[in-house]
Amino acid sequence: MAPTMRAIPILAAALACLPMLAVAQSPAPAGPAMPPSHPPIGAGAQKSAPSPWSEFADYTLSAKVPQGGTGTWKFQSFADPADVILDFDTPGAKGRTKGSIVLVGGQGMAARGFTPEPGFEMDPLDVAVLQLKLLAQMLDAALPGGPASLTGSRAVSAGDAQAALAVSTPTANAGFNAPWSLKGKLVRIDAGTVSFQLEVEAPGGSKPGEKARWSFSGRASGSQKCRAMDETMSLAGWTAWKFGPPPTSKGQAHTSLRFGATKLPGPFATLKDLRAALK
Repeated sequence: MAPTMRAIPILAAALACLPMLAVAQSPAPAGPAMPPSHPPIGAGAQKSAPSPWSEFADYTLSAKVPQGGTGTWKFQSFADPADVILDFDTPGAKGRTKGSIVLVGGQGMAARGFTPEPGFEMDPLDVAVLQLKLLAQMLDAALPGGPASLTGSRAVSAGDAQAALAVSTPTANAGFNAPWSLKGKLVRIDAGTVSFQLEVEAPGGSKPGEKARWSFSGRASGSQKCRAMDETMSLAGWTAWKFGPPPTSKGQAHTSLRFGATKLPGPFATLKDLRAALK
């Protein structure tokens, strides 16, 4: 049987800070959860090459959903796209959830400041990566020439009446159903920094034909070239997991998700120590 498809719990419990084309666990191939060939931002479902917007090393992103909830994410990416540092602050079932995640070589992660729900450890990372990949797709549509073509301030608009705007990670997917449209403003702050304010309208709500609006704002800066995570980074106070197939239960009536996270005993003094344990 096909792997079970499920909605990411954080989306329901945290006011779903993602648009709903399909936010679900996807069947994943064997291997790292975030292989180098699948960068955190860049190519979505319709593209085979990374977006030029993925060349920025740092993104700060705030996203507001139609129900009014707002999530914020701060990304640090590197020359190796399977390394990412993430800080986030999102709505939760009880107040807000704040924390940090380090994605290490696509093989595992370390978390601090929050306790991931057992069995759903990868969800906060998936939510964040989907947000950033979706942003890259919107920026591609808004300014096809990429950040190099932006000078000063520019009003932008784009949309598609036929094709959905879809993005995915190896374990989840999301997007906007057609017809969708966006409008907003992009501003060149300096040679290495761009700010963005985008509003998207797409099908949403409980009634047929009903539309909903999502807003995205923030800035992108820096370059990934020759940038690497500090292997001496202290992991004191962090908890680590290794990605891979979850354990199966005897007598299980159906095939479970093929990807999960196994908690590592630790502790790990530095990033270098964790990276060695993941190999």
